[in-house]
Amino acid sequence: MIAEGFKLMVAGMGTVFIFLALMIIIMVWLEKILKPFSGILEKKQPFVKSAGRVKSVPAKEDKSLITAIVSAVHQYRKDKTK
Repeated sequence: MIAEGFKLMVAGMGTVFIFLALMIIIMVWLEKILKPFSGILEKKQPFVKSAGRVKSVPAKEDKSLITAIVSAVHQYRKDKTK
């Protein structure tokens, strides 16, 4: 009985191993075949030059900026519910 279980285990694991090996081989094969077509659907991104370094905001101005943003969001939500 244990011998039959061992045979069944080997057959099952062998089947899974063969399936996974075949899947990897097919994926590598498809990669090589489809590589020339990889750029067909890609859109070219326009080159945007950065404006330079961003200046850091002092902590005092940072709090007032946060307050302004919070009040703007609050006002927007208040107007949307009407």
